[in-house]
Amino acid sequence: MGMPEENKIRKRALRVRGLRQRWILNTIMPVFILLGLIVTLFSAGMSSYFYTSMQSGLEQKARTAAEFFKSYVMSSYTEYYQMANSYTKDFDGKDRIELQFISGSGRIQVSSSGLTAGTSPGTDDISQAISSGKLAVFYGRDPQTGEKVMSVSYPLPFNGKVVGVMRFVTSLREVNRQIMLSMLIIILVAIVCMALVIISSELFINNVVEPVAVVTEAAKRISAGRYGVQ
Repeated sequence: MGMPEENKIRKRALRVRGLRQRWILNTIMPVFILLGLIVTLFSAGMSSYFYTSMQSGLEQKARTAAEFFKSYVMSSYTEYYQMANSYTKDFDGKDRIELQFISGSGRIQVSSSGLTAGTSPGTDDISQAISSGKLAVFYGRDPQTGEKVMSVSYPLPFNGKVVGVMRFVTSLREVNRQIMLSMLIIILVAIVCMALVIISSELFINNVVEPVAVVTEAAKRISAGRYGVQ
């Protein structure tokens, strides 16, 4: 008598396990995939928003500063160099952005930080601004420091020729930190949502699905002629 009863219990456990697996496959997995997609899209959108906003701000600052700089009539290169020095000293935002005046050969002549004067940044935005005469943007690692930066270079003409570049450089450390923080928050929210889905699914299986499965099995056995089944 013991063996048939154990077989019944084992079969019932297998049925319940099968129900759990099907429920996970049909309900929990789509939710998991949907949350993963939401996290991915949110992270990509947040990164794009932060970088686009920073680039737009630097471009606007570069255009405004270049127009102000070009509004002064200069008769010699010496006067141009003196104007660059004066403008750099009065530049606001030195704690967040570095302003550089770069020669036609690509070397920094004047810098708001004073640390990079005389060096050559070697980024593509400088050569593009000089050759095309248009604003150029660089995003990547600084060849000298290895730090991720964003820079905007604006050509400065003198006597109809581009003699230098006004360049704004900022570190991406803070914006990357903001992006990571935003990603962490959305991942935590997704984990909480997933936990709620799993808990509600377990409650549903234990309180609804499993009893229904037991009743269904009993109904099958009664329909097979075993009328003594409760």
